[in-house]
Amino acid sequence: MQLQPRWCKFQQLDTFSLQAIFRLRQQVFIIEQQSIYADIDGLDPQSWHLLLQSQGQLQGYARLRGDSQQSCYKFERLVLAPPCRGQGAGRLLISQLIDKAMTLNEYPLLKLGAQCQLIDFYRQWHFEVVGEPYDDGGILHQDMQRPLMLKT
Repeated sequence: MQLQPRWCKFQQLDTFSLQAIFRLRQQVFIIEQQSIYADIDGLDPQSWHLLLQSQGQLQGYARLRGDSQQSCYKFERLVLAPPCRGQGAGRLLISQLIDKAMTLNEYPLLKLGAQCQLIDFYRQWHFEVVGEPYDDGGILHQDMQRPLMLKT
């Protein structure tokens, strides 16, 4: 499956794209993972949105948000449609998020809240565990971070 990445600010998203984003997030986070939580948290309008599309259909999504209080970029709401999993789409999402943060280059740190079973996946991009695991919507998560620019 050929995936095309597309970056948008919230104001640039049309209603069809917004509906597709909320549908995918609901399907995976709430229905599939049986996690009842407030997905629409009021942070979408201040975020960048990465859509992975194939033949006009949303197959993956992530949100990139700058947090001035913590002086970091946060990778949030990373989600893939079931047919894309195990096909390299997750690697494309993370690579795109890192590249976008580097282009924006406003904060020195990248952070994310990983489901614990995905910690090794994120370590491929030099993310390191920070703090203790915690429950997020009934699923064990772990905060992870890395510098925006890696030392070579």
